[in-house]
Amino acid sequence: MPNIINKQDQSNRSSTILRKVKIRTRIVFVIIAGLTLHLILMLGVFNFYAQTHLKKNLYNHIGNIQKEIGLSLELIVDDIQMLSLRFLVNTDIYRVIGDSSLAEVEKKARIRSLMEDIVANNELIGDIVVITNEGTRYRYVADTEIFEDPDDLLIANVEESILPVIGKVKHDASGKAYIVFGQKYRNFNTGQNIGIILIYVKESSLFNLYKPAFEGIGYSYIASVNNEVMSHPDKRIVGNTLLESDAFHPGDTAGYRNVTSDQKDYVLSTYPLSDRLNRFGVDWKLVSVVSRPHLFGAIDEGNRNALFFALLMFVGLLALSFYLAAKITEPVLNLTKKIGTVGKSGLKLLVERKDPNDEISELENSYYSMIDRINNLIDENNEEKEKQRIMELTALQSQINPHFLYNTLDAITWIARLKKQPEIEKMISALATFFRISLHKGDKHIPVEEEIRLVQSFVTVELMRFPDKFEVTYDIPEQLRKIPILKLLLQPLVENAIKHGMSEKQGKGLIEVKSWQNEAYLYFEIKDDGVGFRSTANIQSTDKNVLFQSGYGLRNVDERIKLEYGLECGLSISSEPGRGTTALIQIRLRSDYNS
Repeated sequence: MPNIINKQDQSNRSSTILRKVKIRTRIVFVIIAGLTLHLILMLGVFNFYAQTHLKKNLYNHIGNIQKEIGLSLELIVDDIQMLSLRFLVNTDIYRVIGDSSLAEVEKKARIRSLMEDIVANNELIGDIVVITNEGTRYRYVADTEIFEDPDDLLIANVEESILPVIGKVKHDASGKAYIVFGQKYRNFNTGQNIGIILIYVKESSLFNLYKPAFEGIGYSYIASVNNEVMSHPDKRIVGNTLLESDAFHPGDTAGYRNVTSDQKDYVLSTYPLSDRLNRFGVDWKLVSVVSRPHLFGAIDEGNRNALFFALLMFVGLLALSFYLAAKITEPVLNLTKKIGTVGKSGLKLLVERKDPNDEISELENSYYSMIDRINNLIDENNEEKEKQRIMELTALQSQINPHFLYNTLDAITWIARLKKQPEIEKMISALATFFRISLHKGDKHIPVEEEIRLVQSFVTVELMRFPDKFEVTYDIPEQLRKIPILKLLLQPLVENAIKHGMSEKQGKGLIEVKSWQNEAYLYFEIKDDGVGFRSTANIQSTDKNVLFQSGYGLRNVDERIKLEYGLECGLSISSEPGRGTTALIQIRLRSDYNS
């Protein structure tokens, strides 16, 4: 139960805080909150898409480029192997090398000529060296062209290996780098081991192959399985071995990784060449180093543009929200102004009614209907006031007649007294008392004892008319005599008992007037032993029975009681022919008279 109360208190506080803010501000806040959430979700989705799909596509794009470069490198290696094969099947070179009749200078000249025919100006080739078992060297280029000699380790590896072998990177006199491919040189027909053949492949040819791939945003290089740089844009490090501490070390596994060098971010992608090249002694990997800002610059630019567009949309939607809020609240503001004019310019509506199109129109029409009802009530109240004024004027004018009547009756009483006519004096005095109490200065209520005096005055007059015809007894407790009641409640009932019960009765009759009370109600009973009657009509009936036509009438008495004391109060009558009639009045006691 305390939790429910706390939640209700929090809800009430929240409602109170919201009610302190204008409706227009609340509408703007809700629209802005919704639009902001929408823009945040859009930016989040775009950023998520950029971080996943777009970046993945860029990584795949790098991989695809490396794959294409790898295929081109494989073709170059195949080209070199085909060139080696052409040397192996060329029998002319075998004959020249084995012809002992030729001078060494002549041999070199002839072999160089044969090499030129085989190479046929192949742009890949820097030099070709055939080293015989006797150590004699025959070159594709002139001896004046200076190249680094192949190291003894390469020669030994080639002599021992049945597969081609890649040697260390060598340079010429100008500093240009060459990759040395070596393999055994045997007679293709007889299998005789002649020596070894070394092919110097231009590093620049490999470089020109992959150079355009990432130009402007990065570069690529080729490294061996031992991380020796075989080709690189920076020719100073071609032939060097990269250490693991180097920022752009290719690593041992294929894939992507982020690296930082000189406070700049890069993406390094390692792509091993096909295993098919291993039989040619080629175990290389292509390494691409791409500037991360350049690679993802489009994505970052897209994010910035999206953010800028979102800000523009936010500003535009903010202005739109203010406009919409103003349009939404405009009818409410107009209605507020109209309500504010109530009491200043009267309650008359100067606007035409419109068919309701929305809730505000319905509210406005409800306001108009309320004003109409107020105007009607004001008109009715004015009419009632006018009627009351007329009635008061009439009552004021009618007060002249009772005073004149009192004075006249008093004059008649004195004349009867002077003339020594006690019956006339008694009758006129009773009549004067009757009128005086019944009018009672226009009061609505009189004490019970005054009502009894009024009845007694009436009975005195009636006894003058019907001497010894009836007798009236009164049983009114003393504590009830001061209780105020509606006047003229009992007199019509006593009059009814005399007129309809006693007038036709043989002999003298008896009328009993009693009163008692309980916790909530005061009762009066008027009982006679007259002729009685048999009737099914109730008090509210419109029956023309003479019972309801005397004086104020019983129906009038019942209606006055119900209007004053409530519907549960009223007059009830029971009668039996030959036995008499009993009238019972029930009225509600005021709280200050409960005993």
